[in-house]
Amino acid sequence: MKRVPLALAHDYLTQRGGAERVVAAWTQFAPIAPLFTNLYEPATTFDEFASVEVRTGRLNRIAYFRKHHRAALPFLASATRAITITADITLASSSGWAHGVTASDYLAVYCHAPARWLYQTDRYLRRDGLSPVAQSS
Repeated sequence: MKRVPLALAHDYLTQRGGAERVVAAWTQFAPIAPLFTNLYEPATTFDEFASVEVRTGRLNRIAYFRKHHRAALPFLASATRAITITADITLASSSGWAHGVTASDYLAVYCHAPARWLYQTDRYLRRDGLSPVAQSS
């Protein structure tokens, strides 16, 4: 990958939440910075991302995960580590994983409120109707 001065990273772009709103604002001040994420579903997140170069990780190939990101929970840490960013500065928006990207130089992390799956695991996983087997993995 060609080296860029600035890159952005976020956990996943599959919803219209507060963290995604922050990243959408970042893309306004850095419109040419590539945005790295595990999952991207344009229909369910902010329209601002349509004009940005979004680079997705390997989990994005699984359509089910793009619709049900909670089901990807057991795989997100390793999938995030597999994302390699070659940039002078990487600015990561993270509530759980984006801070784990492999950045070539400087990595600055904006850490959002603690991820709900850490302290409301049952409610978080049940929201997507995951079976007890999926919840235990």
